[in-house]
Amino acid sequence: MRVLGNCPYCNGKVISKKINVRGKQIKLFTCQNSNKEYDESESYVFTADSSCTFRVYSNAFLKWNKRSFSEYEMKNLLKDKQVIVRLHGKKGSKEYFKYVILDKTYGVSILWDEEVEEKVS
Repeated sequence: MRVLGNCPYCNGKVISKKINVRGKQIKLFTCQNSNKEYDESESYVFTADSSCTFRVYSNAFLKWNKRSFSEYEMKNLLKDKQVIVRLHGKKGSKEYFKYVILDKTYGVSILWDEEVEEKVS
């Protein structure tokens, strides 16, 4: 578990921890004040003591052939409120860059209509 920065919503600490989802190891970037557990109906819900909902899974961009959102990218997102990510087309051949911002509902969102001026190596 590593501290990556301050939560944009409650100023708690955002931590990175490894979790197992459907047999795969991924990282979860979450506010220390955001806790979830399975309830009696097997739904994954926030606990009564959760005071924040900030959570981002490292595989959030898998749909665009980006295997993982890194701790480095999350640190920069928390610090600068946006970060540039490299995405790929369906066959993995086309490469393009987009801005990612914080999103209260989804954790992160891609700004599809904004063109990235400079590419990142």
